[in-house]
Parts: sequence; C-alpha cells; structure tokens
Amino acid sequence: MNNFSKIVILIIIVLSVLFVKDNFGDNIGNFINKHTPFEVQRKNPFGTQKEVKKPEVKKAEKSENKSKIEKDIKIYYLTLDKNSNPIYKPILRANLGKESRLEYSIRELLKGPDLLEKSKGTYSEIPSATKLLSITETEKTAIINLSDDFELGGGTDSIYSRLMQIIKTSLANAQGRKVYLHINGKQADFVGGEGIMVTQPLKENSLGE
Repeated sequence: MNNFSKIVILIIIVLSVLFVKDNFGDNIGNFINKHTPFEVQRKNPFGTQKEVKKPEVKKAEKSENKSKIEKDIKIYYLTLDKNSNPIYKPILRANLGKESRLEYSIRELLKGPDLLEKSKGTYSEIPSATKLLSITETEKTAIINLSDDFELGGGTDSIYSRLMQIIKTSLANAQGRKVYLHINGKQADFVGGEGIMVTQPLKENSLGE
C-alpha cells in the first residue's frame, strides 16, 4: 500500500469519526458514561460528561422558632440610694413559662433577688417563707392570695415596703386589671400587727401618705 492510499484511508477514518460524533455522539457518550468507571468518564472523547459537582455543605440554619427573648416584666425590689435611703428598684425578667404576666411576676417577686442582684445591693422586705396560695384572674380583675407569712416579722416600715413591692409589681403586670390582695383567702384591708390600712383595689396610693 503506497502513501497515497494510506492518506486516503486516514481521511476516511477521520470523516467517519466526525460523522458518528455529529449524529450519534450524545447517545454514545451517555452509554459510555453509564458503563465506564469514573476515571475513564473524565476522559470521555465525546465530551458529553456532565460536570460532577461536589456535594454542597449546608450551613447550620438558625431555628425559625427561636425568637428574641424580651425582658419586659418588672419586679420591684429595694436598694439604697446615695443617702442610704431605701428606694424601689424595678428588675426586668423574661417570662419563659406558661404563666400569665401577673402570676409570673408575683412568683418571681416572692423568690427575692438572685445572687448577682444581691451583690449589687438589691434586697426584698417580703419574708422568704411567703407563699402564693392562688391567683385568680378574669378579664377585668385579679386576686392575689398570699400566705400569712407575708405579715410576719419586721416593723411598720418593713410591712409598708413589702406592701409597696406587691402593689408596684402587680400594677406593672396586671395589664389593666383591677388587683386585690388577699391573705389566707381574706381581703387584706389591714396588714401587720400594727394594722397598716390597705385601700383596694390596689393603687399606688393604697397605703395613704
């Protein structure tokens, strides 16, 4: 076979390959991709290999249910001013439970300030043994029923301060309801051994001057 014949045969082979590629390239390429190892597919002469994408690593998504916690419930304790006079100090709390704002605020008030708050001079005049026996809320009224431990110990100034803590805390969280204070199930019109008179429903001036 002379050189001319070899050239003619080579041209025919090249044309045949181009013809097959133009007319059947995709199908043949797909067939090869399905039956050829990954390393061979990368060198597929038909050029039909789809780009192999690396698996995407999803970033940790923040929970949609996580909402901003708002500390908007005021609990009134006491502290001393620069002249060592007691003043009422609102401490903010966030209600994370299922209780109403009022019930939560009273329960937190009876617990007293935490260690950090105490370290900053915050204190309470309400006896630690005081219990919330019940709280009854309707659309327009609320009744706070405390144990008689609330009245124990301390003089007139202490009784006055603990009553004001109850008044200020309840009014800040009652959401417009009229609030009444009961002790052991009875409306507390007089509180303490010396009998501080309480005007009800509770108001800022319920204890008079």
